[in-house]
Amino acid sequence: MQNNKSIYSWALYDWANSTYATTVMAGFFPLFFKTYYSVDVDATASTAYLGFANSISSFIIVLLAPLLGAIADAGSIRKRFLFLFAYLGILMSATLSLVTEGQWELAAFIYVLGNVGFMGSNTFYDGLLSCVSTEKNVDFVSGLGFALGYLGGGILFGINVLMLQNPTFFGLENEV
Repeated sequence: MQNNKSIYSWALYDWANSTYATTVMAGFFPLFFKTYYSVDVDATASTAYLGFANSISSFIIVLLAPLLGAIADAGSIRKRFLFLFAYLGILMSATLSLVTEGQWELAAFIYVLGNVGFMGSNTFYDGLLSCVSTEKNVDFVSGLGFALGYLGGGILFGINVLMLQNPTFFGLENEV
């Protein structure tokens, strides 16, 4: 069954989760990993470690995907698993703020768990599309989520770039 509240809630989830993809995965974690978390590590090795972290998180999802897909298709606990994986990603993102300079191993471990949370939650998020849309409006609903995801991710990314360029304006002492 479909209603506007469900459609907009579903689409706004994409608004929120795309901020992780743009800000953490694509934008700033790689930068912080190289210049802060692995400051004393050779640049080539640091790049390799980050690549390994991305590969490990993807491999974990590849192993879990059949099970997660079956749970998502069953539907009765779909939202609970979405929340579980989303909270894992949220918790790991927040935990990164506790990692200090030079702790690249811990940062990579937390990043792997955050990616698993992000990718796992997307499995259940995608599975909810059929619950919030009809055959007639599925393209509109999917497109709305896609558009809001780009908008949300882009806005936060822009704010984060401003924060990096003007840290004192945001109450930060200096650049990382």
